[in-house]
Amino acid sequence: MPPSESQNAAVRLVACVENLDQWMGSNKLKLNANKTQLIWIGTRQQLAKLTVTQLKLTNSVVKFTETAVDLGVVLDAQLSMFRQVASCSIDTSLRYAS
Repeated sequence: MPPSESQNAAVRLVACVENLDQWMGSNKLKLNANKTQLIWIGTRQQLAKLTVTQLKLTNSVVKFTETAVDLGVVLDAQLSMFRQVASCSIDTSLRYAS
């Protein structure tokens, strides 16, 4: 993704989150930027070209990470599921070790 495309995507994402935050506020909900995780998803080559490493969302700066957890599932930037499988393997090993 060329730098201008990643910057455009970031601007659109910020606008989307701002709209979501306004909707949540009108419904007596609050977006918790401290728990918000951002992750770029793509091939290694695409990810290497990215220039945006953080976004300002609802008065907080949120950095992009290499992995994010959603409903207990560990997602990585290439959707390889390697970290999820490793996490499950460790959990299983610990449960059956005793």
